[in-house]
Amino acid sequence: MGTPQPSFIFPLVVGSFTAVSYVFLVAVYTVQPTPFIDEAFHVPQAQKYCAGKFKEWDAKITTLPGLYLFSIGLNGPVSWVLGRQLCDVFSLRVTNLVAAAFMLSSLHKLLTFLHGTKVDGWKLILAGVNLSLLPVMYWFTFLYYTDTLATLVVLVMMLLHFHRAPTAAAAMGVVAVMMRQTNIIWVGFLCVLQAADVLGARMLKAPINTVNDAKTLVKRLRKTATKPYRLAEVLADVVVECFGYGMVLVSFLVFVGYNGGIVVGDRSAHQATLHLPQLGYFALFFIIFSLPHVPHHIKPFLRVCQRRPGLCAAMLVAGVMAVHSNTLVHPYLLADNRHLTFYLWNRFYGKYAAARYIMVPVYMFGGFMVHSFIQSRSLVFRLLYLFCVAATLVPQRLLEPRYFIIPFLVARLQTASRSWWQLWAETLYFLLINCLTLYLFVSKTFLWEDSTELQRIIW
Repeated sequence: MGTPQPSFIFPLVVGSFTAVSYVFLVAVYTVQPTPFIDEAFHVPQAQKYCAGKFKEWDAKITTLPGLYLFSIGLNGPVSWVLGRQLCDVFSLRVTNLVAAAFMLSSLHKLLTFLHGTKVDGWKLILAGVNLSLLPVMYWFTFLYYTDTLATLVVLVMMLLHFHRAPTAAAAMGVVAVMMRQTNIIWVGFLCVLQAADVLGARMLKAPINTVNDAKTLVKRLRKTATKPYRLAEVLADVVVECFGYGMVLVSFLVFVGYNGGIVVGDRSAHQATLHLPQLGYFALFFIIFSLPHVPHHIKPFLRVCQRRPGLCAAMLVAGVMAVHSNTLVHPYLLADNRHLTFYLWNRFYGKYAAARYIMVPVYMFGGFMVHSFIQSRSLVFRLLYLFCVAATLVPQRLLEPRYFIIPFLVARLQTASRSWWQLWAETLYFLLINCLTLYLFVSKTFLWEDSTELQRIIW
């Protein structure tokens, strides 16, 4: 009968993934049927929306209401069929379970689009499953948080962009911002990519892949500037192709001006700052969750250090200076022992001052890995990615692994492994971490002095 094709098997993979995730969801709900941590704000707000109370808003919520509107749109038809309102904790958490299934599909489509002609389809399916199991992201599938949906919408926006549907991608960008305001950075990312593609096509007849391409583009733009009609024609093409993204960006600026800032609600704990070590923490995050790929990058990294010792020494000094002068500690990091980052800081970074400096070479290696994963893309893509990662992370004072999810996925999507052992090792590695996280959540409980509710540990 022949070997089944990946396209035939993939729906079964999605079904199996959803079924396993549902078991996790039930396990989490069984021990924690009441709202937990941020759910204490999100669940009541969603229930207000379910009751039609759209003018009531919890001032402690800092994101726009995209999550709640999506929940109403998803649960509304089911509620109508059943004849009762589905807005309890379990039903709201199911919102993210549905999003996780679409996440797997979106990741697989992106991998297929980017690598389908070079990598076997079966490997792309497993790669998509692995990225869907990314522990930090996967865990919040089982709670009513914004992360799963916010990430999904950004991935769909990028998928539409790569399929040359900028207007639809821009519309999805509006939804992405409604889920989380910082997603506007990725709308800008696609806008500049689109502009670069148009300029490359019009001025070079090719993408801007190298520094020489960029120099040539600048020379030709200068030459074109002497011909106003020709320059106006080129700029008009850019404006037309980027119009949707531009409208989203301009609308967001209007919103920020009207709102007095990006954050809605309580801004006291979410004030923008300069926190350069966040880039190091992201590099460490990238290493930890790309562990099966680490051995492949060690020798190339050492060769770079040998060939360019001056550059590496300068980066090491800059990293040490950033750690020394710009390490910030958010009060939440020190106070909330329900997060793994609390223990990372109090038992390592905070306890041993030298540890912060010792980690700088590790950050450099993580940065090298990130560069390796995106090096096949154009010069504009690489530079723009680094800028967007910095714009996303550096203004954040809080060390929060959830902030790293989208930057991680964008980089990892750019390279697909051709090695079965790497892919299966990653699958087992992520499953092990997710199972341990669930075990820790279920079994490790404690009480706070001012609360009778059991507390648990999550990412």
